[in-house]
Amino acid sequence: MPTDPERFRPHFFVDERMRIRIWPEATARALGIPETRATGRSCWEVVGGAGCRACRSDARDVSPASRCARLPATVGEGGWLAWLPPARIAGGFPGSALHESLLLRGVLAESLAQHSLDDTLEAIRGACAADDCELFQLEPEGEDVVLRGCVGQDRTAFLERTRMPLGTGYPGWITATGKPLTTNEFQEDHRFQRESVKRSGIRTFIGVPLVDHERAMGYLGLARKDEGIPVDWGLHLLEAAHPIAVAAARPARGVSRLSAPRAPTIRCLGPFAIVGQARTLGVAAFPRRKALDLLRHLILARGTAMSRDALIEHLWPGIDPESGANRLHVALHALRSVLREALPGTGERLVQHRHAHYRIDVETLGPVDAFLFADALDEARRRAREGDPDGALDCLELALPLYLGELFADAEDVAFEAPRQRFRDRYREALHLLVDLHLNRGRSDAALEALARQREFTVFDSDWYDALVRKVVEHGRSRT
Repeated sequence: MPTDPERFRPHFFVDERMRIRIWPEATARALGIPETRATGRSCWEVVGGAGCRACRSDARDVSPASRCARLPATVGEGGWLAWLPPARIAGGFPGSALHESLLLRGVLAESLAQHSLDDTLEAIRGACAADDCELFQLEPEGEDVVLRGCVGQDRTAFLERTRMPLGTGYPGWITATGKPLTTNEFQEDHRFQRESVKRSGIRTFIGVPLVDHERAMGYLGLARKDEGIPVDWGLHLLEAAHPIAVAAARPARGVSRLSAPRAPTIRCLGPFAIVGQARTLGVAAFPRRKALDLLRHLILARGTAMSRDALIEHLWPGIDPESGANRLHVALHALRSVLREALPGTGERLVQHRHAHYRIDVETLGPVDAFLFADALDEARRRAREGDPDGALDCLELALPLYLGELFADAEDVAFEAPRQRFRDRYREALHLLVDLHLNRGRSDAALEALARQREFTVFDSDWYDALVRKVVEHGRSRT
């Protein structure tokens, strides 16, 4: 694809009633609409196209991917800075692309000065017309990069791996080299390590290093299911947003190493339960099943924000937006009522709502068994890789007892099947690692004993378990 540095999206400013307030010269030239015909009119009347109906109060069934991107313009008279969808990318005169990127950076900096990392990533994702956005940060020890934030409709797929060695995968490679990576042929790119992301249908990927004081501190990535996105345009835009992401990530000092185990407050592996101060609440404590499903989706996001549209599609597929928004409001109210009873004193800060996005405060929520399990397994893998088998075994001793069954074993919604399969795979990975660590020491007896303990406390498919037992038995025979 030829490089055209002046490729840009036509953009404009609108007021709170979506009437065009500022119509830049570059947009006027690209669309052939002079400023005098645009200003003062509703944006959908001027620009046209199916996506523009989303701004109208009577719009229905408009795909989020086809809508104009917009960010609040908090200076001057307020309103919004809007960009047309990527399909309307146009060629401009010298300075058009620079103007777009400077506007993006300026509005992001102004509107997100006091917001969280998740809010920042969501704004970057939306303004850059991406399906997903993630940020990895280098640990203080400089050995691994760790996921700090991830937003978008395929978030659960991206959470397949939250830690990677420096130099591995897009996050590790970009951080190690300090160079960007871009592709429109993502499905064939062997450098990306998470197969679940490829299965989600991503076609275009753009990643840039996060550089703070001339030192790589991590990476910022955007994913799209549209393979026709010009990567040069996307790279230019993402690099413009880079300083905002650096500022949002800077307060963190990385992710701490695995510490002493904590008793889970939220049990997701096996039957769902909230372990409160006074009593344990199970599924029966939720009078509305959708309130519990809403909580489950927010928990899986692990503190990142989920859009209202994504939650509605998960909970009520195919419903019209207005009815879905009303049902989500009812489910949210019911969820907060249960959580106030289970976790007194949390108030409204546990489930937060801002700019049509919802997130759960994982720090207030308390330890979640699924995340304790995943983090302990990641640490076990790291220690095994670094030649510390004792430390790896200690981590597995923390991880395996937490797996008391499949993720959300009592949930019927098919939307949970994909993350459920990932935890199945991770559990099998943990058992394989446990067996290998014991066999490397010539301890087939210890491996069999560990497998027997897991068989006693966990229900799972027997084929792979039986194959693992045969591997241990054959190893023991070969040494006698």
